[in-house]
Amino acid sequence: MTDGNGNVLQVIATRGNRNEGKVLGPLLAGALAANPGRRPGKLVGDKGYSSDRARDGLVACGIKPVIPMRANEHVNDRDRWGVFDKAAYRQRNVVERCIAKLKEFRRVATRYEKLAESFLGMVNLAVIVLYLRQLS
Repeated sequence: MTDGNGNVLQVIATRGNRNEGKVLGPLLAGALAANPGRRPGKLVGDKGYSSDRARDGLVACGIKPVIPMRANEHVNDRDRWGVFDKAAYRQRNVVERCIAKLKEFRRVATRYEKLAESFLGMVNLAVIVLYLRQLS
């Protein structure tokens, strides 16, 4: 999870090919707990996060979901969530650019570490280096 400037707010490692929509709750809870004074107005996600449960949870937190509907979702759901904000959705590339910056670190890109704790340690180290680069 990143902020609007591409700064990493929270990282969670999942198993193999697990659907990332299942970790949206813990990811958001961790980011909000780490930054108590900062609550985002919108959360932009791809179709992998498209579910009523995810949208309801975001609205309950006071965050507007900007998640496109899947083709197989009901038309009345589209009416329930209102007009899709295409301009805000274009900002989703900020996360992709952040991932590309993290993959500049070979140990993160190739995942040499077998254990999740070791891999998360390398990701955290890469995040620290990116923050230090931004300060200089």
